[in-house]
Amino acid sequence: MAIINNAKREINAKIVYYGHEGAGKGTSLHYLYERIKPSLRGELKTLPASGGSLLFFDFCPFEQPVFGGYRIRFHIYTLPGRVVNPAAWKMTLKGADGVVLVADAAEAATAGRQSVERLRDYLASYGMSLNDMPAVLQVNKADRAEAANAEATAALLEVEHLTACLSTALNGEGVLETFSALSRQIMERVGEEHTLHAEPAPLPPSSVAAPQVVPPPSHEPPARSDSPVDAPPAQSPPPPATAEEETAAPLPPETESLVDLQVTLADEAVPLADGSVRIPLAISLHGQTRRLVLTVAIGPDTDVP
Repeated sequence: MAIINNAKREINAKIVYYGHEGAGKGTSLHYLYERIKPSLRGELKTLPASGGSLLFFDFCPFEQPVFGGYRIRFHIYTLPGRVVNPAAWKMTLKGADGVVLVADAAEAATAGRQSVERLRDYLASYGMSLNDMPAVLQVNKADRAEAANAEATAALLEVEHLTACLSTALNGEGVLETFSALSRQIMERVGEEHTLHAEPAPLPPSSVAAPQVVPPPSHEPPARSDSPVDAPPAQSPPPPATAEEETAAPLPPETESLVDLQVTLADEAVPLADGSVRIPLAISLHGQTRRLVLTVAIGPDTDVP
């Protein structure tokens, strides 16, 4: 499920390019990165991962918010080349909101079928399935295979329910179309799962206005009708305080506004491949609950000499 960051007003969705060795997943990711406007994308990074390497970057496809004042940010991952340790794929696929299944058009009957079987196993370990999550099939190297057919390849791989696209990643043909098909599915799923109002989320009371200080009730008798005209009008006394209110010490205004603040762990923390950890939190204040994701980088302190 995509994670909503209310602090940044962003929806974060994870996409994984999956495929067998030589299918073209790394080449597709590089082409996609080069085609994105630099101001909308993050840095393309490569990190070691269980005997292989992890390639990833993030970007916002729209400069303006699309979901009621929220922007969507895609985090794109892949493991290029041959992946020796299955744990690397399992780690990368954890928490995925969408998958681009890349298959070599000429090797779909052999390496492609084995790759799909392993993908099903990896997803099943997290209670996920290709049948109930956004996913597309990218039939790559269509220029090298005679009479390449996307639908026929999907049937051969037993994923005929997926949207299938032909591509040639070396020149980028079909790469953007494949990603667009998947991103539309993810955005539709986000719209179904999350209720994001068109208006901006309300600010906490302390940000809207300073707390009003109510003067203590006056024990003076109400003003008589013949009081001077410049005397302040009489006010009705507040209802009598309960025993608990009489004995409790008054809270400062800034403490009173946070008396019902609750911060809880909304879901399991998710370790990321770059060494950081995403911690989903639920914050309740004044009867309203918001979710945010705290990203904590874990590593050596570079500021210490």
